[in-house]
Amino acid sequence: MPRKNTCQWNAAHEAAPLPEEDRPSRSQKKRDSTALQNLGEELASLPETILDAFPLSEKTREAVREWRRFSSRESKRRQMQYIGRLMREENDIPALREALAAHASGQAENTRAVRRAEALRDALMEADEQETARLIESSFPVRPEADPGQPDQTNPAERAREIMELVRQARNEREHGRPPHAFRALFRRLRDL
Repeated sequence: MPRKNTCQWNAAHEAAPLPEEDRPSRSQKKRDSTALQNLGEELASLPETILDAFPLSEKTREAVREWRRFSSRESKRRQMQYIGRLMREENDIPALREALAAHASGQAENTRAVRRAEALRDALMEADEQETARLIESSFPVRPEADPGQPDQTNPAERAREIMELVRQARNEREHGRPPHAFRALFRRLRDL
């Protein structure tokens, strides 16, 4: 009895035989499979709501949902191998990679915004009254081309007064050892702006 093909790659290459020099090596096939499995791992780590926006087949989505339900390490590993195999059947791998990169860059921008807000909050807390006013003016300049329909396009003087009041409240909380409600509110307001 002839031996069965155990590798899926063999079946795909038998349909259209390639010359010896054009066929991918066994090592290249393994690298490609590992890269697709890693892509599957990245997709599986995304929240369900974000994953729904990615161009995946329903079979792959269901496999990712199954992976999330498993608790044992070995079953997760086997399921991830299955997801990697399903990824080979996906039609638009470049679009998946592009969408994943766009999501990652959006996450990085959010992280930078949070860090900027934290740094500004800390600088405002340590500054005196005049320096606080200067920091607020330099951080939130008046933009004449701003769209009035956009959120947080309030009067700059009103916005500066609001931030200044939050800074005073946060300093008062810190001096008297109170819970940092205004300190957190100041951070949220700076992050939103």
